[in-house]
This record gives sequence, C-alpha cells and structure tokens, in this order.
Amino acid sequence: MPDPNKPVCRCARCRIRMLMGPIMLITIGVIFLLGRFTDYGFWRLWPVILLVAGAVQLAQSSSSNSGHTGA
Repeated sequence: MPDPNKPVCRCARCRIRMLMGPIMLITIGVIFLLGRFTDYGFWRLWPVILLVAGAVQLAQSSSSNSGHTGA
C-alpha cells in the first residue's frame, strides 16, 4: 500500500521503471499469441523477453532523472 505522506517520483527514469511490469506482461502475451497462430512457439521466441527487458533498461538508463524525489 503506498504511503500517502511520501511523494511519488515523477521523473522520466522512474516512470520508465514503473512500465517494466506491464511491458513484460504484454510481451509474454504476444509471444503466446504468436505461438497460437503461427509456427513459432514460446520455446523459439523466449529470447524476445530478454531483448524487451534490455530495451526498457536501456531507455531507463538513458533518460533524465531531473526532478527525482528519491521516493
């Protein structure tokens, strides 16, 4: 449960970090969907998960942290 007295950081780096979970869920869902409708199954496409996680980490590390509150 978030603490209402602690401010939520809205810097670009923290916003991208908060997107990691939803992006990974969407990626896994797309991989299973492709496995259902194409010849490429999960066992052939699982490295895409690593590529997407790396892309999010790269975007996070290259974004600005001006206005970071440390929350």
